[in-house]
Amino acid sequence: MIKMSKFDPQTAEKAHENTILASPVLPDGVPAPFGHAWGYLDAPGIMEVHSHPTEEVYFFFKGNGFVEVDGERMPTAPGDVAYIPPNAMHTVINEENAELLWAALWWEA
Repeated sequence: MIKMSKFDPQTAEKAHENTILASPVLPDGVPAPFGHAWGYLDAPGIMEVHSHPTEEVYFFFKGNGFVEVDGERMPTAPGDVAYIPPNAMHTVINEENAELLWAALWWEA
């Protein structure tokens, strides 16, 4: 049986102190050895700067923006993957008037 899911901003929920929209990446009922979420900024904005004890990667799918990790800022575009080490302060920044979509996967360090 094929199970599929797709990000939909209409059904996504506010996350990170209401700075982004987020929803699960994997379809309902699919087990995963990692946490996962879509992240979405639909206009200029910035995700809450935060840290956590897990390792994390962001896969960028749509739009151009920036990822910032411990004060180092790098531009992002579709196809880019950013690694975020445990306990690093990090955020995603959208300076354009366009959608920015990424998938985050995280796991225990």
